[in-house]
Amino acid sequence: MWIATSTVGVLFSTVDYLTWRISVTNWSAAWLALPLLVAEVFGALHALGLQATIWPKEPPPLRQIDDPSHFPIYILIPTAGESMSVLGPTVNGAIAARSEYLRLNPEARVHIIVCNDGRVAGNPDWHLVESCVRQLGVTCITRTVGGGAKAGNIENVRHLVGATGDALLAVFDADMVPTPDFLIATLPPFSDPEVGWVQTAQYYRNTDLPVARWAADQQALFYDVLCPGKAARNASFICGTNVVIRAMALDSIGGMPQDSVTEDFAASIRLAPDWRGVYLEGKFAEGLGPVDAASYLKQQNRWARGTFEVLKTHWSDLVHPRSRLTGAQRLQYSLACTHYISGFRDLVYLLTPIIFVVTQIPAVRGADAAGFLRHFLPYFLFGQSAFWAAARGRSTWRGIIAGFISFPALTAAALTVISGSRSSFTITAKQRDGSVSWRPILPHLAALALCLFGLAVVAFRGFSAPDLIAGAWIIYMAAMLVVFCSLTFGDAFRSPGARRAPRAPRRRLVVNVPVPLRLTAAAVSVISFTLSIHSGTRPPHPTAFHPAPCAHALPAGLAVTTGPDAGYVELARKLNMTGISARSVEIGSSFPAEWADRVRTSGGIPWLTLVFTHNGKSSLDSTLPAIVNSVQDTAIRRWAKEIAKWGHPLYLTVLPSVDRNYVASSAVANGGVPTDSARAWTHIRRIFDHAHADNVAWTWQPAAPSDGARYRPPTDQIDVVAVTWIQYPGTQWVAPKEELDRIQLTYPNKPLLVTFSAAGDPNQVGAWIGAAVSAAKAYQAIGLIYQTDGPDPYAARKDLAAWRAGAYLTAQILGEQGVKPVSAEASSPENCGAVS
Repeated sequence: MWIATSTVGVLFSTVDYLTWRISVTNWSAAWLALPLLVAEVFGALHALGLQATIWPKEPPPLRQIDDPSHFPIYILIPTAGESMSVLGPTVNGAIAARSEYLRLNPEARVHIIVCNDGRVAGNPDWHLVESCVRQLGVTCITRTVGGGAKAGNIENVRHLVGATGDALLAVFDADMVPTPDFLIATLPPFSDPEVGWVQTAQYYRNTDLPVARWAADQQALFYDVLCPGKAARNASFICGTNVVIRAMALDSIGGMPQDSVTEDFAASIRLAPDWRGVYLEGKFAEGLGPVDAASYLKQQNRWARGTFEVLKTHWSDLVHPRSRLTGAQRLQYSLACTHYISGFRDLVYLLTPIIFVVTQIPAVRGADAAGFLRHFLPYFLFGQSAFWAAARGRSTWRGIIAGFISFPALTAAALTVISGSRSSFTITAKQRDGSVSWRPILPHLAALALCLFGLAVVAFRGFSAPDLIAGAWIIYMAAMLVVFCSLTFGDAFRSPGARRAPRAPRRRLVVNVPVPLRLTAAAVSVISFTLSIHSGTRPPHPTAFHPAPCAHALPAGLAVTTGPDAGYVELARKLNMTGISARSVEIGSSFPAEWADRVRTSGGIPWLTLVFTHNGKSSLDSTLPAIVNSVQDTAIRRWAKEIAKWGHPLYLTVLPSVDRNYVASSAVANGGVPTDSARAWTHIRRIFDHAHADNVAWTWQPAAPSDGARYRPPTDQIDVVAVTWIQYPGTQWVAPKEELDRIQLTYPNKPLLVTFSAAGDPNQVGAWIGAAVSAAKAYQAIGLIYQTDGPDPYAARKDLAAWRAGAYLTAQILGEQGVKPVSAEASSPENCGAVS
């Protein structure tokens, strides 16, 4: 019941997550985003493949037609240089298995043959193997002409002794010791003439060695969970050892394939259309696992190379419509053929967050936290719960780490096969020789150094939400690398053949934390301590700028906004205004320091509006979800640093008119929603805070300040409220005093910057401007700005005349009211923060 429930959950959550994930891919940085997306899709498909494999299914019953004890039985033990200390127990185990089977079936014919490849492999002790094996009363056949690796060795012996036709071949690696009941358990299924092979699991008897214990954990999921499910769908594997194969089945495909270092897997695909594979659960043989990191990674590389070679040569069997494989077989063998691509997947998982924190180029854009949790959380929870339910009692966290740290060996294997390089067959070391080689873990040490570098970048730049998420993932990766490296270092200094001594009983309860986990915790603690040290240390930064309402009437005179025509500067001079004090700049530009210095020299404070368009055009990068998800972080961080470096008071507006649908960074269009406005504002402010740009007064400028509760950020993140009144001819104009009354209720005690412009009947314009100036004075606004270019700074000159006329009227009204341009001495930023 649980498997059915989890499978349905995994299926629907995976489809939902991948659909959403594709929609938020940052295609503008496809070189980074596409590999991550492919890696995630690959992982998701294999997670679904796991569920398809373990879905309950009973294999068809076996028919009782033949008596397998009447078939000649050959126990073949290939060896290519293993010593008798390794080979001897296997031969003795085979003798015991033969004796037990003959006790129950005295008419049976069981032959034990050691297939000695030591001579062609260049092993100087091949004569000794021959002599010792024969002393045990077992046949030894030594090959004199090489070729085909292990498969060639078996095929050579098979044809020399006539192990063809109705013969049954039990194959054991040199270190795999069969149990006495091996033949008793594995031969009965051959009573069904359709059974081509019977496979049993591989277990390690040297799990007192740490690496062997980890390797056993990794492969337990395959043998204890996947193999039974695959066999139920007639997609069982020949795993090369602990297997009995019908010679007639091998004859039907021309013998054991010799074009792959994993001849067993290649044979499985060729046999599957005509023969049935059976998998027996239980322990019927025990072998020797990898003794150190080098032998483990070599083993993974060999298995991966063989699997990729099978994919390269047999891909048409998996996809061609005329292939006689069933749909279930195609699926299961495809999953197996592509399993080792996980090396590339894990490499992408490792590098992507590091690249992000260094370059600030995100692989995902246009997603907010709520959307991420809504789609990712169910996918993650269903996937993890399903995996651990399947692995419960069979595999542990050691298997997860062992799989991850194989990525250098797996990617190297893939590149070897893709390039067409020739690769030789190498056996996994079964004994330690006392030498220590650090070369196999150099890629892991390099990866760990990259992780620490990425964390250092996060620490010294600041702690934005995306950086923290990336940093957490980097710490997870680094922890696995630390655990593996510590395992390797600890194992390297163990004496060859040393065994763990039993622990003395303890009188008190003590939690026994494994050494690798202790080292991981220590590394994480050091990283956390470094981060905390840095977060408490702030470099020198500009004097903080905190605008506040003045206790007296409006001291500011009139300023003008930037226009495309230099004549505006002359206009401002004629009207006794203060020159250019307000300006809009696109995110891709640089901070206009010269302009800011001119404004400051003239006695004013610059007011800068930062917009997220490029060359006047919006894109997906301009949207609020993109800003929230760090797409613009690199540019925002650059602006923050440049403004902090300038170091003087500055009014800054971001997300202007965010409450309207005509702007690129809209909270009601272009994928934005009202709550995105506060998130984007907070995100931008956080970046500026990390850059210590404290000389900024954050100026909130919605289109409708009095009606923007859904859009505005927390009021403690707003320093100044900007009010904009653009009055068009023939429309209903704002009542300044009533509007400011509502704004003050919405933003109590917040300083105001009032920007206005009007065009139309001169009498109406004059009366309205007088009312606007009086209202601004009554509410102690800290700045009054007339927008001489009207609503469109790029309009034709003839269309601007009506708006410019309002500037002259404003200057006249200000003169009548005794308001003059203010110098820095008359109203310093520390006192009022006046714009002049």
